[in-house]
Amino acid sequence: MGQGHRASEERAAEQGVRFDELLDEHSQVLNLLDDTVALRGLAQRIRHECGAHIGLAGPVESEQLLVLRQWNGTWADGLHDLHVPMGLGLGGLSFAELRPVWVDDYCASELITHDFDRPISADGIRTMLAVPMVRAGRVHGVVYAAMREITDFGGRRLDAAVNVANSGGLALQTADAARRQRETAAAAERRRIASALHDSVGAQLFRIGAELRDLRTHAEDGSTALLDRLVSLENQIAETASAFRESVHALDHDEPSGGLAATLSGDCAAFQRRTGVTAQAVEIGTTPDCGPHRTRVLVAAAREALLNVEKHAAAHSVLISVIALDDGVTVSVADDGNGWNDHAAAGNGIGLRSTADRVEEVGGTMSVVTNEDGGLTVRIWVPLW
Repeated sequence: MGQGHRASEERAAEQGVRFDELLDEHSQVLNLLDDTVALRGLAQRIRHECGAHIGLAGPVESEQLLVLRQWNGTWADGLHDLHVPMGLGLGGLSFAELRPVWVDDYCASELITHDFDRPISADGIRTMLAVPMVRAGRVHGVVYAAMREITDFGGRRLDAAVNVANSGGLALQTADAARRQRETAAAAERRRIASALHDSVGAQLFRIGAELRDLRTHAEDGSTALLDRLVSLENQIAETASAFRESVHALDHDEPSGGLAATLSGDCAAFQRRTGVTAQAVEIGTTPDCGPHRTRVLVAAAREALLNVEKHAAAHSVLISVIALDDGVTVSVADDGNGWNDHAAAGNGIGLRSTADRVEEVGGTMSVVTNEDGGLTVRIWVPLW
């Protein structure tokens, strides 16, 4: 009995070890597929492996901007989601020079700029190390280790931080590739659904509408009540068909790629081919990156405005402008049409209302104003962060 009990305990212990190994493998796979999970793990790892009080990890979110998205061990929230332009502070210097940089007394150091001394002091940080996560010559982000006392980040600690940064560069590169693959698959799936809807539901709506018109023609000598019901149902079908076309149009549009201005230029070209109405997109000055989610909101709002122009404005030309304004990005869609008079209270339509709601969700604003020389302008503004 004793030997059997010991064997059972040994098997349980072996299974426990294997379970822990599987959990670790699962965590590593998640790190390679999800940049948020990867960054969270990097902040924890660099703190642990360097014996630091604080670990931070931030991805490069535009060509010259680093954002601290994950943290471990902080007291205050000043470093949370902190935007660090290339060259500024310790991480910005490491980002710019593609090398590890550390200072033994952050706020007194002459090596770095002091744009971030307030949040650094709020967390009691003295000594700090920043290491860029570089892969194939590209900086994917920066990891930091920080102490609330003056110490040395050379030797073993520096080697450990570099190892963390190297694995982080691989994780972020892989996560970025996985994200692009998911977006490509999602775009293909949207196009497949749009095609299937067009072939099935679209054909069914067309058939129902045709049969209703035929019934109305044959019922013109019948009761007024029947005619009224047929006309009402025909109008409902027309509205459903319109909503259906809008849904298919939205599904068949790819996610923004190549930048906001380039995406809107492509939308203008498609609009012009579809309608014969002259359409152009112009970028006024240099437009900063407002992040992928806000860019999608801007593009969706501009497309909804173009759809309303197509349906209601009877315009001869459309101009989309993109400009950096008031710590944000503004997209204006202006047409020279009839002010959407053919569609009463167009600004209160379901499409524009839901679009305005999505803009507000990211802290932005949306307005529809009448132009002095005719037509309307839809103006959408979103903040940079």
